[in-house]
Amino acid sequence: MAPSGLKAVVGESECLSGAGLWRPVGDGVLIMDHPSMRILSSCCKMSDILAEGITIVEDINKRREPIPSLEAIYLLSPTEKSVQALIADFRGTPTFTYKAAHIFFTDTCPEPLFSELGRSRLAKVVKTLKEIHLAFLPYEAQVFSLDAPHSTYNLYCPFRAGERARQLEVLAQQIATLCATLQEYPAIRYRKGPEDTAQLAHAVLAKLNAFKADTPSLGEPRERMEPTYQLSRWTPVIKDVMEDAVEDRLDRNVWPFVSDPAPTASSQAAVSARFGHWHKNKAGVEARAGPRLIVYVMGGVAMSEMRAAYEVTRATEGKWEVLIGSSHILTPTRFLDDLKTLDQKLEDIALP
Repeated sequence: MAPSGLKAVVGESECLSGAGLWRPVGDGVLIMDHPSMRILSSCCKMSDILAEGITIVEDINKRREPIPSLEAIYLLSPTEKSVQALIADFRGTPTFTYKAAHIFFTDTCPEPLFSELGRSRLAKVVKTLKEIHLAFLPYEAQVFSLDAPHSTYNLYCPFRAGERARQLEVLAQQIATLCATLQEYPAIRYRKGPEDTAQLAHAVLAKLNAFKADTPSLGEPRERMEPTYQLSRWTPVIKDVMEDAVEDRLDRNVWPFVSDPAPTASSQAAVSARFGHWHKNKAGVEARAGPRLIVYVMGGVAMSEMRAAYEVTRATEGKWEVLIGSSHILTPTRFLDDLKTLDQKLEDIALP
């Protein structure tokens, strides 16, 4: 069955389609780390990759035989470990591991790592360097995961209080990449009460504003249709929230806005200071005309909550599309395991 919904949007986007990731090389080697491998495998089949001329798929953290006659595509998360492994591929003499490098980072590369790349011998053979901003998993057509099950421990365990702010920043950046991929610049609301929800909402807004600065067309208004959804069953609770949101019935005192943008059309796009226009106007994705509701649940999302997103979408006869996601997907066993660790001092869990 062909991918649909969110999986199709990611798989057909310019950065992962034949016009983007594979186009610079033709026959070559594809090298990934674990996070990027999970992203790609969630929306592409191995046969799709091979059909684009990729002859070998490798793990950057495993020992690989040099193939100096072929160019290499690197699809990597911008972490210290992956960047150092990338630099090591072009450190040897008399020949490098590969003929040239086309580098695609799944998210923004931190400035210190970016500078280190520029100082290395790798800089002499880099033909492509892009940040494609895909730091999430399209789990289903209307469900996404940030692939960060450890975040529950970092956010709610008292022994990890020092990592809480950084964890929220990481999650916010991932959520922002989802919105950018969908070409959305949404109004952001949060459930008033827990301090974490407000901090995460404000952090997401800050990240989106950074994307908007580079791509003014992000979230430009499209033709909108009026919702006609009628209230249905009361379970689970998040379904009531979805129904009230599409009908604009949520209490603004309980669910305050962080932002309520009214985007205006821009006649001229800004140029990224680092890379120019590479991340602008993903032509491979047909923008959705109707409105979207994107729901993020802190601490994991349950199967019943995932099902609610499809039910509310169907009830609006497709006039609204509801997406839901979290740091990870919960099962009853996984939920209990998460709770059991919150009062325990575990070994340090490294953040991305």
